[in-house]
Amino acid sequence: MAKKEKKAGNKDDRRLAPAISEKSSEKTAKQPPKAKITSAAERRKNRIDGIIKTVYPSVLGGAAGFACYYAGEALAPYPWHFVMLSIILVTFLIQKHTYNFLNIDADGFKTKDWFYVEFMVVDLWLVTWTLLLN
Repeated sequence: MAKKEKKAGNKDDRRLAPAISEKSSEKTAKQPPKAKITSAAERRKNRIDGIIKTVYPSVLGGAAGFACYYAGEALAPYPWHFVMLSIILVTFLIQKHTYNFLNIDADGFKTKDWFYVEFMVVDLWLVTWTLLLN
């Protein structure tokens, strides 16, 4: 009798399986196809752009850490979160206007890209400032 129940359960599973696969195929059908980079020149340019998008915010974050260290007495009356938001705003404006000079299309940046570069700035700012304070 237990075998019959198990077989019945398997039949139910088989009936549900096509419904699940239909849903997953609908999701994949809605997604646009990913653009493939075919030429070596495009791959090389994207790699160089990625390196610049990592190094430039890191340098800005390090410079912001040194600036905060040397402006220590002037920053004392302000809470840390005000200083951090000021750093984010200033470096965002600097990057927005200087990426075009580095041959990177900043107008094509999405929200994810801006979060990435600002995370790099804040991370290196905190690390640099902390090391200098110790």
